[in-house]
Amino acid sequence: MFTTKYTKLSAQYRIVFTCFLISFFFSIKTYATNNTLHQELQSRIHSFLLSEIDAMPDQDIRINVRNIDKRIDVPFCPTGYQFHHNGLSAKQSNVSIKVSCEANDWYVFSHATIAVMQEIVVSKDNLSPGVLLGPSNLEVIEIDKNRLRGSTFSHIEDINGARLKRRVRAGNIIDGRMLCFVCKGDRVTIAAISGGLSLKVYGVAEQDGILGDTIQVRNISSDKLIFAKIASTSEVEIKI
Repeated sequence: MFTTKYTKLSAQYRIVFTCFLISFFFSIKTYATNNTLHQELQSRIHSFLLSEIDAMPDQDIRINVRNIDKRIDVPFCPTGYQFHHNGLSAKQSNVSIKVSCEANDWYVFSHATIAVMQEIVVSKDNLSPGVLLGPSNLEVIEIDKNRLRGSTFSHIEDINGARLKRRVRAGNIIDGRMLCFVCKGDRVTIAAISGGLSLKVYGVAEQDGILGDTIQVRNISSDKLIFAKIASTSEVEIKI
């Protein structure tokens, strides 16, 4: 009698255990399949955005598609997924994409971040006003273009020899407002250009400026103020 009950009980445990195993392995298989579909869909979203974005051929575009919620079941779409956005450009940092499947009337919204990378000159160290800038205290890093403000520089050579007008911390972006190629009080050469001829005299800068700026300069010989365009850290030009 006891043996019969024990046998029946054992049989029930085996049935329960077998059902548990079947359910467990089915869950694993479902999770693996769904996870694969999630990854595949995210890859397709990335490719879609890369093909749609309005960017120059030489721009370094970095797209990060956020993970789709694991609780969302992604069905197989025999007709292929459709992707849609409400306008897209390289100036956007965040974008929402609708992914849909006409075959089963399914859709989901996905989100991505877009970064257009640009090389920017930054300070290596903490720098004081008046410091002469060059390769020893500058470096070039990549940064999202959408984060940039003001006039920045992509090459150290562009500001080699310029001086800082204010204190700068290590890692700060160098922009035109914080430096001068010619600073007030600097002795400069004034090049008066006419056709292929150039006449040079000495002068003193009355204003700060960067390359391309037009500043007031005092001609040492005549003591007259003139307006001249900054050509380098030691020369300004006027055309006559």
